[in-house]
Amino acid sequence: MAGMDLHVTARTTSEPALLPFPEIRLANGPSRCQGRVEILYNGSWGTVCDDDWDIVDANVVCRQLGCGHAITLPAAMTFGQGSGPIFLDNVDCKGREAALSECWSHGWGIHNCYHYEDVAVVCNELSPTQASEGPTSRTLTASVQDGESDGSIRLVSGTDTCQGRVEIFYRGNWGTVCDDDWGLSDASVVCKQVGCGQALDYKSNAYFGYGTGRILLDNVNCDGSEPFLSACYSLGWGIHNCGHHEDAGVICTGLDRSTITSFTTSVALDYEETLTATATATDGRDQPSQATELVTTALLTVEQESGGVRLANGNGSCRGRVEVRHRGTWGTVCDDDWDFPDAQVVCRQLGCGAALAATVLSSFGYGSGPILLDNVGCGGGEARLADCFHLGWGQHNCGHHEDAGVICRGADDTGDYFQEATATTTTSAPTRPKDGSLRLVNGSHRCEGRVEMFYLSQWGTVCDDAWDLRDAKVVCRQLGCGHAMAAWGEARYGQGTGYIFLDNLKCKGHEPSLLRCSHIRWDVHNCDHSEDAGAACGIL
Repeated sequence: MAGMDLHVTARTTSEPALLPFPEIRLANGPSRCQGRVEILYNGSWGTVCDDDWDIVDANVVCRQLGCGHAITLPAAMTFGQGSGPIFLDNVDCKGREAALSECWSHGWGIHNCYHYEDVAVVCNELSPTQASEGPTSRTLTASVQDGESDGSIRLVSGTDTCQGRVEIFYRGNWGTVCDDDWGLSDASVVCKQVGCGQALDYKSNAYFGYGTGRILLDNVNCDGSEPFLSACYSLGWGIHNCGHHEDAGVICTGLDRSTITSFTTSVALDYEETLTATATATDGRDQPSQATELVTTALLTVEQESGGVRLANGNGSCRGRVEVRHRGTWGTVCDDDWDFPDAQVVCRQLGCGAALAATVLSSFGYGSGPILLDNVGCGGGEARLADCFHLGWGQHNCGHHEDAGVICRGADDTGDYFQEATATTTTSAPTRPKDGSLRLVNGSHRCEGRVEMFYLSQWGTVCDDAWDLRDAKVVCRQLGCGHAMAAWGEARYGQGTGYIFLDNLKCKGHEPSLLRCSHIRWDVHNCDHSEDAGAACGIL
């Protein structure tokens, strides 16, 4: 099908050996470093369409021309309309490409554009000798203020000092790092720089909450050997196309890894077995190490001190985001495995009668502070939420976009309604899709079409911001289809209706469902249905 070659990088082999990349120029501007982008292909000059064009793409153009980096993206037709063919569309550079033709696009001459959509750039006009080196390493300056130097790193809003939102110091102020191209090699440099051991995971979409101030780095690309984050390639200080909903984060090992392993292992065991089992798991010795004893003692003490519950951000006292108390601090509950029996326990613990619903995806807004419980599994009869199975206090793989909530009947509830609600839930469940279910609409077969998700008792769509083949891969797997062949945007399969449930999806590709990918809150997006995402999968 047509989508099969969608992700082939547009390159040319017809150029002479002296010109490894197609020639590029900026036309109709006041200098050679600003103007309408034109590219030479098969002996003709043509233009580039502005679909998906951003500052990252513009930077590649400026660097290819020896003009430094892009300062701004001019409005359409600032330098007039071009003529002739439109050669490239939906260009998607990662930032390190040597030439525009090395970036992903639909392919030479494939587009759905007109010349009023021709792109232009304004570069900062560095001399060719400065810019010809290509992507440069950013190094620390000698600037020091209040004990902090440019490039200093701190981790904010995590459960300990070795996890959190990445913030970097520059010219007297702390700022954040955008998650574009953020990966494990970048996280490993951060963890090493702050003395927190190895990187366990990298996080996107403001997993540790929104930062404030400037976004100082974007498109960071470390190879892992750099001594500090500012030595990695990036677009340059303060150059980005991001919002704080894309703030990057990391989770580092911090403590000795054996201690962390023992803590995770011990929470699933009965308390009287914890000490022996932890000692075996940690050291393989007859007696627990000092670190093991410390962790075990803390686990038992925490269990005795924790367990309070409250509901936040609802329009009444018996509905809202679930928050639990742990060692004097309130935190949230992740929605992994969150369901009706869990809500029943919360409602009963609060004296709010029967549970009406268990909500997910931050239906009552983002919480703050630590995420204290994950993978809660209540039977429904427990006296307290803390008595239900969970991974252990503070153990999770979630962000606040997954904060769980409940809707309870209220304090005047009677037992009759509880039975009715339970019966209704049980009998009606098979007649409607499960929250998070997917379907593909308007394609040529069931494994192709506009991506739609069932949530809040209705079908809605997914926005194409950051939508790529990794996201489509999760969709195809969830639907039992074959390999992902294309990730389409711009409502290729027609515009949907209703809510736009997911935006800024950043799947890693291995997630079991689209809901488990990093994304921003369902009711916070900047999309309309002209941006509905689509996918094309193979048929098994």
